[in-house]
Amino acid sequence: MANKPPLRSRAGAALAAAVVAVLVVSWPTAAAQNPPRLLVMLVIDQFRSDYLTTFAHRWHGGFRRLLDEGAFFPNAAYPYINTVTCAGHSTIGTGAFPRTHGMVLNEWWHRDERRSRACMSDDASPVISYGRPAKGGEGPKRLLVNTLGDELRAANRDARVVSLSLKARSAIGLAGHGGTAVTWFDDTAGTFVTSRAFAESPVPAVQTFIARDPFEADLGRTWTLQGPENTYRFADDVAAERPPKGWSRTFPHEVAGQSAADPKFIALWRQSPFSDAYLARMAMALSDNFELGRREVTDLLAVGFSALDNVGHAFGPESREVEDLLARLDGRIGELLQHLDERVGRNRYVVAVSSDHGVATIPEAEQHGHQPGGRVLVPEVRKRLEEALVEQLGPGQHVDAINFAYIYLAPGVFDRLTHTPAAMRAAEQAIMSVPGVERVLRSDQLSAASRDPVVSAAAINHVPGRSGDLIVVPRPYWILVTRLDGEATTHGTSRPYDQRVPVILFGAGVKRGRFSQAASPADIAPTLAALAGVRMPKADGRVLREALR
Repeated sequence: MANKPPLRSRAGAALAAAVVAVLVVSWPTAAAQNPPRLLVMLVIDQFRSDYLTTFAHRWHGGFRRLLDEGAFFPNAAYPYINTVTCAGHSTIGTGAFPRTHGMVLNEWWHRDERRSRACMSDDASPVISYGRPAKGGEGPKRLLVNTLGDELRAANRDARVVSLSLKARSAIGLAGHGGTAVTWFDDTAGTFVTSRAFAESPVPAVQTFIARDPFEADLGRTWTLQGPENTYRFADDVAAERPPKGWSRTFPHEVAGQSAADPKFIALWRQSPFSDAYLARMAMALSDNFELGRREVTDLLAVGFSALDNVGHAFGPESREVEDLLARLDGRIGELLQHLDERVGRNRYVVAVSSDHGVATIPEAEQHGHQPGGRVLVPEVRKRLEEALVEQLGPGQHVDAINFAYIYLAPGVFDRLTHTPAAMRAAEQAIMSVPGVERVLRSDQLSAASRDPVVSAAAINHVPGRSGDLIVVPRPYWILVTRLDGEATTHGTSRPYDQRVPVILFGAGVKRGRFSQAASPADIAPTLAALAGVRMPKADGRVLREALR
């Protein structure tokens, strides 16, 4: 595994953001004077950067074209901890890091409500269903800064923003605070939805597509290998894999269920390549319906492909399922690019491809060139910490919640610990006593200027009131879990396998080549904004000028 790229200091990040703002404001370059008419963001959930080389023999469509004709940044990485879906998509959408855009986790503890909430949950924005009845609300109210889509709409009210994904936190994080059609899949209801944050009623173009091409038509289809068995890099049957109910560890995988409303079918469909294919078809249909890129205004199309994340959690990165799913996605992205060539024009659109995070190898799997890992049981962390705090501070409940790596202490407890060094040491030692824990960070000692890359990464993810009081840092190849029989693997740390993801630019105004400069997915929105001639005043990322004509 390659070393992580250098992390920016706080001063460096501030300088970079200031430079970006100046460049965008003062740029009329040829690109800004003749901007692309369509900006496209393709985000592949859990797509590690090394997949591009590991599975290079599979690329015959979209990935092949992107790598051959586009600008590839092989050293791109996120510079923060909590490399999870909501943080990543919001970073790509806004060009800012979590400390700026506010999305520190997929869900976090709300101290005022004394409960955990999903990052996009919003009771004031009830969902609007395109099928079966759906409950709850989703919206962007906790996203603290504008996205690229927001800035495009602010610059020209005729700009159209279309954002699609299986996940609300993906579609909304890429779209922002409004949009023409912002659509995601409601797992509980088993239907596509939007919400009143974006529309007052179902968007007719989306409703028409779903009626004409229902995802339920995939009921009973079987996911088989696309190529000959002897061409796959990894074994089909790995004992450490933990497939979803209804599938075994080996191909084929039937997308089965009693009916199209059966939760079993819905869960398996989401984990299959058929869901990616469906989103690609929806993207092409809506692109045509809304004439994206075909008018004299710059539009945005964003697609968050989610199936890889579901498959990766179950089968791990060194699996035949991951390889086959990506081979199929290569074809779907190739079809999308060809569609845009024909309907928009090759010189009228620009594409950015990236991911929200990587993933760790399954801890129990046969190791391929790295040390063995394990599982940090979060309930055991809470148990040992609570016992230590009772001994130090007296009876009571001292831990409110543990969300991923964040420990939220009850009101007043952290302040008492900071004024009682012996109690703080006891708390830290209790956490460190759990197998697999490497260290514990304190929220009052974080600095993005720190020379310690883990401290810096935690600071770049820190938002007072949203982030935890203490932060658990697992050892390499150890994963944080709530139970030992859960998913095969996960992500969310500042390790290279979680941070390193692709950044590829392709299309109008982009040079072809491989660029070794350090980059991050936060650079995508400022770069596309510069091409379109709009500002991203809150961006932490930079314009990737070396890749622009």
